[in-house]
Amino acid sequence: MSVMADDPETPFRCFPAVLRRCTPKLLIRRLRMPFRRRRWDIENRAATAPFRIASRIGRTPHGEVAPDDVICAVGDFSGQTGLSRAGLYELDRLRAEHPGLEVHDLGEAIHTGAAVVMRDGPPIDRLYLLSAPDTYPLLFQTLTPDRVNRAWRIGLWVWETPVFPAHWQFAIDLVDEIWTPSEYSRQAIAPAVGAIPVHLRPHAVALPTPDASAVDVAAMRKRFDIPENAFMGLAVMDIASCPARKNPWAHVAAWLKAFGDDPERVLILKMRVSKMTRIVLDELKSMIGDAGNIRLIEAEMTGSEIAALQAAANVYLSLHRAEGYGLNIHECLALGIPVIATDFSANAEYGPAFDVYHGIPYRLIRYRDWTGHYADTAFSWAEVDLEAAVRDLKVLVDA
Repeated sequence: MSVMADDPETPFRCFPAVLRRCTPKLLIRRLRMPFRRRRWDIENRAATAPFRIASRIGRTPHGEVAPDDVICAVGDFSGQTGLSRAGLYELDRLRAEHPGLEVHDLGEAIHTGAAVVMRDGPPIDRLYLLSAPDTYPLLFQTLTPDRVNRAWRIGLWVWETPVFPAHWQFAIDLVDEIWTPSEYSRQAIAPAVGAIPVHLRPHAVALPTPDASAVDVAAMRKRFDIPENAFMGLAVMDIASCPARKNPWAHVAAWLKAFGDDPERVLILKMRVSKMTRIVLDELKSMIGDAGNIRLIEAEMTGSEIAALQAAANVYLSLHRAEGYGLNIHECLALGIPVIATDFSANAEYGPAFDVYHGIPYRLIRYRDWTGHYADTAFSWAEVDLEAAVRDLKVLVDA
């Protein structure tokens, strides 16, 4: 298979198209990034210094939780991201285990910069940190050191490349235990955190359906002008920081190669972009051309709207290069919706347990990314076999 055949991003890396990506602003950003990362590390360490675990001698998880133990969960539970939904799944599971759970939702502070409200109270016996380590400077602001210092702290960490991120190093001394939802993620984290136990804990995806009714599904199709009997594909991705990982170009290329501009075969690409990555929308539009059967959607959606969108689909498409978990993939599989996904990283662990999972072959390639998102670049990720994805799409339509 030629590089051009399985990597439809290639034309946008070549002159003159690459000039639209490599703007002076981007080049300056990339030159400044090592210094900014160093500054962020200093700031993160300073902000969390009062909560650092100075010695692990004598620290234990206190055995079984006693009725009068104070159990607290802090995280992002109101954002409109997959990480927020993952936190909510874990929060629901913890609430079932600990009926008196104290909960602090820092979603608004994380996503909008809203002020953090500190809540006083008795010392905490067990603390669950249910969003990424990057957010810990905010999470700890809602608690005092006196409340936290004796608590057994469990962090929910998930990482999408085989190399542990250097910018998480500051958080290692803030937790006693780490949960991660995939073995792929565990293998990246465990070697970097010393004696801290890293436990596999897949996300508690609801089975068999989310709260999307038939009415919601019909309304969702109508919202995006999708005929009732049309074959609908769906891909949901956040490309605000690293479009290369989610690989939207492969989704467009596979759909066009499988179905051309057939109006009865409609693909919805629900994407979150940033100012830096908005150029990708132009690239995708140039690939789509006059075909009216691929819709690029930027609208923010609530969890229930995402659930309805998933339930409206006939296939979920994820031709990614790496996933720390792939929550949308698992949610669609739980719904019984066929999923065509690169058979690499986390989804290759849980996907084969579902009859509707179509794992697509890939080849490993060295990491490269015009945004320079990952500072730790010595790893490989997957380049999906586009021809195999096209074949599976055609099989599903004909089934």
